[in-house]
Amino acid sequence: MSETFRRGVPVLCLLLAALSPGNARAETKYDLETGREIGLTAAGALLYGLGVWADQGTHPLNPEEIDALDPSLISRFDRGATHQWSPDSATASDVLVGVTLVAPLGLFLTDAGKAQAGKLTVIYGETLLLSVGTTHLLKALTTRTRPFVYNDNPDIPLETKMSHSACHSFPSGHTANAFAAAVFLGTVHDRLYPDSGAGPWVWAGGLAAASTVGILRYKAGRHYPTDILAGAAIGTLCGWLVPKLHEVEPGDTPAGFDAGPMLSYGFRF
Repeated sequence: MSETFRRGVPVLCLLLAALSPGNARAETKYDLETGREIGLTAAGALLYGLGVWADQGTHPLNPEEIDALDPSLISRFDRGATHQWSPDSATASDVLVGVTLVAPLGLFLTDAGKAQAGKLTVIYGETLLLSVGTTHLLKALTTRTRPFVYNDNPDIPLETKMSHSACHSFPSGHTANAFAAAVFLGTVHDRLYPDSGAGPWVWAGGLAAASTVGILRYKAGRHYPTDILAGAAIGTLCGWLVPKLHEVEPGDTPAGFDAGPMLSYGFRF
């Protein structure tokens, strides 16, 4: 397994260790409103559904089309990715993005997180749904050929180059989801524990892990730098915006429903 990945896992462990309940405040930090939750969930589902529909018109490249590919037509900024190929890095990115996605659940181990676990579960689910839906639609619309398809490395199977996934380079879904999780974690942690000294460590650990995912996707030959940057931007926006839309200011009366009973018994208005 790559050295980059081995450095990434301890970062996540440090990040989780930093989620301490010190200096938590008891007042409500987040609230749910039926209309808003339906809207956000429907938006994410619609984006994903449109991506599935648009993807039906995507056809994998045949051997003649692959042979005709010209790396010189790719911008210099992205061209270096066509020389990358590492199945180990691809596997490591799969594992690390999974660890990154699980990291926000560490909030539920803290006092303030436990008190709003149901609401945070809904908000985090909406965050990931929007991230996945956006990236899936863009992949289906752009049908950008992955860098490894240009690579003449004999270790790369022709079947892999001809796969359906080989036309889904832009943007990087792994990177988008990793940044969505990392930014969600940092944003919510700061909100729940505004006086905690662990905040900078949570942000540093999460962003380092998400960045490592992007680097691994590049080394694997799966994405160009522009794919990774676009994925990071999408994930950052989703991870910051969705929690912000649910924040309750001090003194405000929550207008929505309680997610805890909702998850078990249905809506409570």
